[in-house]
Parts: sequence; structure tokens; C-alpha cells
Amino acid sequence: MTRPRGWGFASTIRGKILAVFVLINLAATCAYSFYIYSLKSDAVRQEVDRRLHSATAAAPLMLPRDYFDRATAPGAIGSAEYRRLLSDFDRYCQTVGLRYLYVFMPVGERLVYLMDSATPAEVQRGHYGRYFTPYSGPISTLKNILAEGQPRFVEYRDAYGEFRSLFVPGVTADGRPYLIGADVGTGYIASQLRGALRQSLFIGLATFSVGLMLSLLLTWQLSRPVEALVSGVRRIEAGDYSARVAWRSGDELGQLATSFNTMSGAVAEREREMLRLAFVDPLTGLANRTRLIEAIESHLVGEPAHFAVVLFDLDQFKYINDYLGYQVGDAAIAALGRRLAGALGSAGEVCARLSGDEYAVLFPETDLRRLPERLARIQAMLAQPVVVAGQRLELGASMGVALYPEHGDSGDLLLRHAEVAMYAAKRQHQSHALYDPGLEQNRQTQLALLSDLRNAVAENQFVVCYQPKVRMKDGEIDAAEALVRWRHPERGWIPPGDFIPFAEQTGRLRAITQWVIDDVLKRSVEWERDGICIAVSVNVGMSDAEDATFVDFVEDALLRLQVDPSRLCLEITETGGMSRQVELMGNLERLRRLGVRLSIDDFGTGYSSFAYLAQMPVHELKIDRSFVQALDYKFENVSIVRSIIELGHILGLQVVAEGVETESAWQALAVMGCDEAQGYLVAKPMPAEEFARWYLATPMLPYTPPDMSVYDADTLPEVLHQLSGVRAPDNG
Repeated sequence: MTRPRGWGFASTIRGKILAVFVLINLAATCAYSFYIYSLKSDAVRQEVDRRLHSATAAAPLMLPRDYFDRATAPGAIGSAEYRRLLSDFDRYCQTVGLRYLYVFMPVGERLVYLMDSATPAEVQRGHYGRYFTPYSGPISTLKNILAEGQPRFVEYRDAYGEFRSLFVPGVTADGRPYLIGADVGTGYIASQLRGALRQSLFIGLATFSVGLMLSLLLTWQLSRPVEALVSGVRRIEAGDYSARVAWRSGDELGQLATSFNTMSGAVAEREREMLRLAFVDPLTGLANRTRLIEAIESHLVGEPAHFAVVLFDLDQFKYINDYLGYQVGDAAIAALGRRLAGALGSAGEVCARLSGDEYAVLFPETDLRRLPERLARIQAMLAQPVVVAGQRLELGASMGVALYPEHGDSGDLLLRHAEVAMYAAKRQHQSHALYDPGLEQNRQTQLALLSDLRNAVAENQFVVCYQPKVRMKDGEIDAAEALVRWRHPERGWIPPGDFIPFAEQTGRLRAITQWVIDDVLKRSVEWERDGICIAVSVNVGMSDAEDATFVDFVEDALLRLQVDPSRLCLEITETGGMSRQVELMGNLERLRRLGVRLSIDDFGTGYSSFAYLAQMPVHELKIDRSFVQALDYKFENVSIVRSIIELGHILGLQVVAEGVETESAWQALAVMGCDEAQGYLVAKPMPAEEFARWYLATPMLPYTPPDMSVYDADTLPEVLHQLSGVRAPDNG
């Protein structure tokens, strides 16, 4: 095989296979050599330890039987006898390969030599060979060995070198302890280990040489078919999809070559299809995002004076997929695509499907003056129903517009700005919106708040404010609602409407709700000590009420803080959809058994409560503020509010009106029999300390008219008219 100029052997298939075999061989050789060295080094150490054991066992046998009896008396052993025994010990050490062999005995606080081995030169220098010489080594270690009565190996260094020693304690016939020690120099051990290392390296080198020869042989056999396959791959890489491998064999490599030839043909076909799909949406046949951006960039090369990018998204298209199925949805998208392709495309216009039900159009030579005509064309096409599978589908869209050069100078930027404008149109329920930098600034601010929300709970940035509820029949304040506020360290006070929706969408509302409940329960304990005994309501999302783990949290918090459960009321937002009705009912029953009060919040604005109100084990319902605040100017709301109050009483529920801001509304609610009222007329939400001062100061409350339940259905509207100032409708 001919290799390109400049390639070395290592870059070829053969070189790489050989490198793999060599690395495997080297790793195996190293492991084998290390194993051999481990065995030999263990054998060296075991041999040294056997010598030390043998020497300590032989030492008492080399001494006279009465030596220990005479050794403790100074002068009892003559110099000639001591030197003779000294010489015997020295010859023994030289024979068995030891450095020293000696016997100690404690005398007072010292250890003294009773016998040791020493060469004539050491005796001449006076280092050894003197009977009753004090020992200068690790005395504390030897005393520990004598105390334990067990042999021990010790490695130490003294003025005479480094040694591995074995000390064996013993006791004379008359009960006196002694200690036999044997030394081997660590230099001797190191020399033996070096010999073992040389032997291991020699064996490893021989093993590696044999493995290298086998590697060369295997490399030659394996590289030939692989090189043929690599050659074919390189031809495909260069764009030659007609490449085929002429390798014929019945083994796996032959099958691989056949598969490669089949694959190269399939790749050629797929390449042609991919080139087509790279710029075309397969469902509609329109251009895709890549093709649209390429068209915008190509348009920019011509330095146009103006053009517009319009991005639109079909409104409520998910309901078509949910109720009619995705096949009908795809068919509708394809039909709309064909309609757009037929109506747009002249004079350089490019229509593209970006994703899902999102489309974009490039309108050349379009400025703010010509824009309405272009948008009218799109709206006219969307106004015509699309008929799919016998279904007549009305399609509407929200459009966002970005103009060149006002809103961007690149394809990506213009598309992004058009998308920002499109979402603004959806939020504002408008047919179209023009890009405004302030829209994106608002999105960036919301994203920044979303990021800061992660740390807000951990850093206790939230503050709980309390708004009182007044019992209308006697003016008693027996409850309050806890309302969370966010005190941002940089942005100041942030109202709930700016962060609660994000918290709910991102799943962080649960953490905020739990923090509020914990704070409210702690505050209830403090207030009860101060004589403030009221129930506090906390808003709870429907998703929390449907989750059993949330109920576990409430139960744990009540037990942990030792709070009367009746001091806590959970207000479940009625506008939330009930996706898990069985779980919801079970959790509400469990909360009621715990003693927690339950309330339906924002009653009258949702769509599911009337079906389940009779089944839900709640204690009260709250009339939404929109009905209460309209009592002053919309007489029809009087009938609605009165009906809600009567319905609640029929079901045995307390009825609370929120958003009470005028005395006329207060008096009208009292006449209709509402149980409690909450709103700015009584007090605004206050921090806990301010609320406690307000409560203890016995606040002044609005005048409550006497019981008017004696009025019948014909006379009550006129009374309400007089109280609220709202003209009763003329039925005549």
C-alpha cells in the first residue's frame, strides 16, 4: 500500500496495530516482571527472618548451662571465657550471614550485654566485647518487648548502622528476664533485593523479546485486510462513493469487506437525500431554518436598503394535536405549508417552517410603510379555514416583525428579534407586534429574577405580610391571610405577580410555599405567647394539594413546632386545574383529619369547583375580589355575590369576601350574610411586627348594619341599592 508522502510508519494501520501489540506486550511484561520481583523479594525477606529466628534459637545453646546464673555476678565470668564465647558468637554470625548476635539482661534501669558477637577488630577498638557493657540502642522498645513477653521484629538505626533485628525475650530458671537479639544489616538486605531485581529484569527482557516477535508476526497478518478497508474509507472521505474493497475470504474480514461495499452504496444514496433535507422541511416542502438564514445572509450581501423578517406561530394549535391527534395536526401544517408556498415566493420572498407550528417569511424591499400590506397577505391566507380529514380548522396566528437595519444586521439576530416580538404579541393578545429593545430587556430582567429566585429561599429574602380578616357579625378579628413579598438585595421589593408565575412554571413554588408555612407556624407560636390567637391562611397551589409529600411536610411542621393545627388554613386556588382528582380529595381529607382548616380561594373565576365543591372537605370559600369590587358599580354582581354566599351556607361553609375597599361594599356584604371580610377598608397587608401592634391596639372597623335577613327576594335588591349606591335594573 502506498502511503502519502510525509506519513511515518507510526501513522499507518500496520504501525498502529504493532503499537497496540507492543503496548500490550510491554504491560504484560511489566506485570510479569513485577510479579517475579515480588516473589523474589518476599523470598529474600523470609530468608532473612528465618536466619534471625534460627540465630535467636541457637544463642542459648551456644552458652554454658550455668552461664545465666553466673552472669549476673560481676567478675564471675573470666575474661578468657568471655572472649572465647565472644569468638564463637562471631564465627556463628559470619557463617549464617548475620551482623550481630547478643544477649541482654535488665539491671536496674539499664540493659547490659551478657554476651554479644564482635570481630577481633571491634574488640580491639573497645566497641564490643566487654562483659556487662550498657546497651545504648532503643531501650524503651526493648523494655516493651520484655514486658510483653513476645518476640518482635524491629528496624532501627544507631551509631553502628541500620539493622533489621529480632528480639526474643526469655526467663532464667530462677525467674530473671533476659533478651536475645539478632541483627542483619539493611545493606545486606538491599544487596539481596538488587540481585532479585536484576533477575526479574532479565526474565522480563526475555519475555518482552519473545512477545515482540509474536507482535510483528500478528501485525503483518492483520494489517493487510485492514489497510485495504482504510484505503476504501479514504476514497469515500474524498467524495468517491464508488469505492469498493476487493478482498475475498470466508472469514469475518471478508464479510466486513462485503458489508463495506454495501454500505458505500447506501451512503451515496443518503448523501444525496441529506443534501436535499439540509435545506428543506420534509413535512411542508418549505425552506427550513438553515435555508432561511442562508437566504437572509445572501440578501445582506447585496446591501439592501430595507427588508423585513416576519415570524408567526399558530394560536392554540396544541388543542388540534390534543383533541384530533398528531396526524391531523401534521396534515394541517402540511396543508398550510402548501398554501404558503403557493402564495409566497415571488420577488425574492422566502417562506420557511422553523419548527412545530412556527413559520417565518423574508420580505425583500419592505420597510415600516409597506409592512401592513405584507402582514395583511399572511392574515388573509390564515383567515381561510384548512380542511383536514373532514374537519374544518380555523387557524389564527400571532406575528412578530423585525426590520433591517433597525432591528439587526444578521440572519440569526433578526430571527431572534422577530421571535421576541411574536411572544410579545401573544402576551398582549394582538395579531402582530414590532420588535422593541425594551421587550428583550424585560425578558432579560425576568431571566435574571428566575436565576436569583434559586437563592432567595436559602438566603431568607422573602418577607411574610399579614392582612386581617374580620368577622362581620361582631367585628372580631379571628383570622389573617399570609402574603409573601420578595425583598431583593439589589432590586428592592418585588411584587408577587412578578415572581410567583415563574416560580410555578419552574417548580420552585413548592419551596416558597413551604418556607411561608414554616415562617407562619413559628410566628403563630410567638403570637400565642403575646395573646394573639388567630388562624393564618396560606395560599397553596393545586399541584401541591395533589401531592402527598406536601401533606407530609405540613404534618411534620405542625409536630415539630407544636402548633395547634386549627391555627393554619390552607387556601387552594380555585382557578388551578384538577389533574389528579382522586389524590386531591385524599390529601384534603388527610389535612382535615389533622385539624388544618381548608379554603377555596378565588371562587367564581375557575371552571371546575362547582363539580367538586360538594365533595371537597373544605371549611370555607373566598369570593374573588373581582365580584366584590364590582358591587359599587355593577348591580348584576350583587346577585352573583348573594348566590355564592347562599350556596356556601347551604353547604355548611364559611364565606369570606376579599378585596373589600368601600363601606358600601362592606354593608352590602353584611346585609347578604357574608361571614368574614378582608380588604384595604379594614387594613393593608402588614409585616408581622406591625400587624401585632395593629391587632393589640383594638382597631376601628366599619359600621355593620343590623341583620337584614328578614327582607325577602323582592325587597332586598332595593335595600342593597340604598346601601351600595348601585341602580337596580328596570325589569318593567
